[in-house]
Amino acid sequence: MGQWKNNRPGGYGVHQWKNGDKYEGEWKDGLKNGQGTDTFANLDTYNGLFKDGKPCGYGSYRWASGACYVGEFRDGKKHGKGKWMKDE
Repeated sequence: MGQWKNNRPGGYGVHQWKNGDKYEGEWKDGLKNGQGTDTFANLDTYNGLFKDGKPCGYGSYRWASGACYVGEFRDGKKHGKGKWMKDE
């Protein structure tokens, strides 16, 4: 559900996969690009910037367990400055 450009998601939109994963945010050329939120079926969430379909830039990843990483990402992985927090 959302905007399309050249027969691919482009602009703002929401996509929910059959496995329960959901993305809400900006798209470019059919890929997650810009600000968005991934909510996974296991209740983990990522909120932040995407580039070429992967977390890239500043964001936060929260695991269903309560642990959280807030900081920089590159190519979908924690990279650069960040802070790890865990509920105890």
